[in-house]
Amino acid sequence: MSNPTRNFMNINQKILNQLNHNQISAIKFIAQIADKHSVKAFLVGGVVRDIFLNHKIHDIDIAVESDPNLMFDSLNQSENFQIVSMSEFGVVKGVYDGIEIDIAMTREEAYPAPGSLPNVSLKTEIDLDLIRRDFSINALAVSINSKTWGEVIDVNNSLEDLQNGVIKILHPKSFIDDPTRIFRAIKYSYRLNMNISKFSSRKMYESLNHVNLLSGKRIANELLLIFQEEDFEKILNHKIISLIFEQLDLRLSKTTKNENFENIRSICREDENMWWVFISFYFNHLDRAKLVSKLDLSSRVNNAIEAFTRIELMDPDSNKSDIYMSLKGISQNVLEISKILLQQKCVIQIGVFETIIEHLKVILDGNSILELGVTEGPEIGKILHSLTMEIIEKGPISVQAQKDFVKSLIP
Repeated sequence: MSNPTRNFMNINQKILNQLNHNQISAIKFIAQIADKHSVKAFLVGGVVRDIFLNHKIHDIDIAVESDPNLMFDSLNQSENFQIVSMSEFGVVKGVYDGIEIDIAMTREEAYPAPGSLPNVSLKTEIDLDLIRRDFSINALAVSINSKTWGEVIDVNNSLEDLQNGVIKILHPKSFIDDPTRIFRAIKYSYRLNMNISKFSSRKMYESLNHVNLLSGKRIANELLLIFQEEDFEKILNHKIISLIFEQLDLRLSKTTKNENFENIRSICREDENMWWVFISFYFNHLDRAKLVSKLDLSSRVNNAIEAFTRIELMDPDSNKSDIYMSLKGISQNVLEISKILLQQKCVIQIGVFETIIEHLKVILDGNSILELGVTEGPEIGKILHSLTMEIIEKGPISVQAQKDFVKSLIP
């Protein structure tokens, strides 16, 4: 295999400028271990792209021309590096002094069928690894070995495309092999303010029907990533995304970004299932069960979406008892995200419910009711329900008043 084109470029200074101290320390730690085992190691993908674009660096991906198991003992013995997981494809996920790092074997990929997961050949040369990637702008590598630190490896004219702000696939069947790249191309075009090349755009349209070959989980992952983007509403409005939803027989009911997006993200960071409640808000409520089914979402997600829809469809004229029965058992996170998304439509009702819950903190329990002479059995539940409804309608009442009410129900 011929040597990759390095363009006689070294970006040591850009690395020092763009990455913070902890990130550089983490990379140099991996580099030292790679040198120790005579392993070629490279920064790859988005981190290199973002260094050139002067963007903030979030994810650090490192590719090594070796099995990371060769480096495993050295990684594991470090007090500062914690191995989180290792995949069957030789990807080590770890944390060094608070910095998350993915270390993967260089690889080649072959797709046995459109939309399928690829067959992977590991431990190849870096230039073969780069040409199997999704877009040219993500197909750059930078050496982190001590003797070649900062040297750029570009085998796809990636630097030229970065400079011109163009997103290009690396081969004509790219979107057929992996239709998730259609979602990513549009996502990157808005995030990076770049244009998709005419050839790549034409191939996207030609490959649209292959999205149906993807598993629900893979589509769900791409949709989740889109909604986490700052400009997700622009992505949703893209014609190709609309056509994809048509193919999936799903209808968007809105595309406008909520003004409290940061508050929503805060709730979603606490409970990732809330992302799907947020996403479901953008789809017609009649299609939400279909959304869960087609994307193979979990029962927990389904329950959260159903609870959210129940809140959304509540009768605005519901009395206190109806509000309590409708909202009882719904998680606090679903209630909080509903208040943001549905705003005045349900804020008052949820407020009424929360007041009821506060009042019900002081209520007789089953044992107290037994002590008043109620026969053990189903009668206790009936009386407790009647007492609950009394407090809901009339507000908090003293413990003595509760006892008097219970006694009035005893035959």
